[in-house]
Amino acid sequence: MTPSSKSPSQPRYRFVRKHWHWLFAVIDAIGEFLARTVAKIRRRPPTLLKDGDVRRVLLVQLDHFGDAVMTTSLLPGLRDRFPQATIDVLCAPWNQEIFTRREVARIYISRWNRFNRKLGWLWPTSTFYWGWKLRGRKYDVAIDVRGEFSVALVMAFCGAKRRVGWPCAGGGFLFTDRVDYVAGRHEVESRHAILRALGSPTRTIAPPSFTPSPAADRFVTHMLGEFLQGDRPLLVMHIGAGTSAKRWPPEYWRELIGRVVIEFDARVVLVGSAGETETARAVTQDQFWPGLMDWTGRLTIDQLAALLRRAEAMIGADSGPAHLAAAVETEVVVLFSGTNDAKQWRPWGERVQVLQHGVPCSPCYLPKCRFVDHPCLRGLMPEMVIDALQTILDGPAILPMLQTTSRLGHSGENR
Repeated sequence: MTPSSKSPSQPRYRFVRKHWHWLFAVIDAIGEFLARTVAKIRRRPPTLLKDGDVRRVLLVQLDHFGDAVMTTSLLPGLRDRFPQATIDVLCAPWNQEIFTRREVARIYISRWNRFNRKLGWLWPTSTFYWGWKLRGRKYDVAIDVRGEFSVALVMAFCGAKRRVGWPCAGGGFLFTDRVDYVAGRHEVESRHAILRALGSPTRTIAPPSFTPSPAADRFVTHMLGEFLQGDRPLLVMHIGAGTSAKRWPPEYWRELIGRVVIEFDARVVLVGSAGETETARAVTQDQFWPGLMDWTGRLTIDQLAALLRRAEAMIGADSGPAHLAAAVETEVVVLFSGTNDAKQWRPWGERVQVLQHGVPCSPCYLPKCRFVDHPCLRGLMPEMVIDALQTILDGPAILPMLQTTSRLGHSGENR
C-alpha cells in the first residue's frame, strides 16, 4: 500500500500547541529526506508482504484505559484479517487487563512510557529497550492505534516489515502504511480505518466489548452482600477523572447521591482508582451515608466490569470506567467537561447519554481549567443528571449515537 495523502481540509498534526507542529514538521522533513536517500543507496524495491506470510502481529497501546477499551473493537476484525497469525500487545500496567482473555497470544507491559505520570521522562530509554527486546520476534505487521511518535520509533526499531499508523503525531516516514487522520472522527471509527488500511473487507464496526470473569462476578456478589435488598436500582458512580479539568465538583456529587438515594430509592457504589480515594472522602466528608458504599481503590478492571454489568446505570466523567460500562452494555451517563470533543471521545454505543455544558473555549485539551470557576463543569448541574437518570430508571433509554445534551452559558476566553 502506498502512503495516503492528506486532505487539504484536515490538519497534518493533532497537536494543540503550534510549536509542536513546527518541531515535527522539521523532524518529518529530515526523516523523509533520509528515508529517500537510504532507499536510493540500497536500490532495492520494498519487499511485498503477502497475506499468507503474516504470522506475527504487534499491537501497541501505551495510553489510557478508556482508549484500550475502544481498541477491543479492532481485535475481532484483526483476527479475521490474519487468521493464521498470532497477535501480541505491548501495553501499559493500567490497561493490560483489557487485553486478557482476548485474541492475544502475548502481552508485554511497558512501565516506563510517556503516559506514566511519574516516569514519563524515561520514555526515550523505554523506546530503545522495547525496540531491541521485540526485534527477536520478527513481526510481520505492527500497528499504532493512537498516533504517537514514540510508538512509531518502537515499531521501526523492532524491525516490523509492515508498520501501520497515524502520522498525525510525527514520524510518518517510519510507517509503511499511513492511515488518514480525520479530525473529530470517533476513535472507534478510526480503529476501523486501520482495518481498512490492512485490507479488511468488513464494513461492520464491531463495538468495544469486555466480558468479566466468573471469579469477578463471585467477588462482586460477595462484596454487595445484603446491600441490594429488594428491587432497589444499583447505580455506580465514578467520582474522579485523570485530570482536574474533567472532575465534577464534590458538592455536586453529594447533591446527586442524596437525591438518587431518596428520590429513586437507589443504592450507590462509588468507584475509582486508589488515587481517587481522597476525592471520595471529599464527596462523603468522611461520614456514613445510608445507601452508599465506597469501593474506590478496591477493584480490578475485571471486578469493575462485573459490578458495572449488574448496575442499572453508571454515572461518571469522560474516563475509562464510562467506556468500560458501555462495553458491558450498561446504561451510561457521561459528564463531559469542555476538555475533549465529545463526538470523538464519548463511549461507543446506544446506551450512552452525554451531558455537557457548552462554553466557547471548548475543546481546550488542557489538563487544568484556566478559569477559577471551571464553567464547563460548574454549569453542568445535578438536575441535568437527575433528568437523564429518570429516563433510564423509568424505562430503557436507547439514544441515537452522538446525541449530546448541551446548554450554553459562561463566555470563556478561547485559547
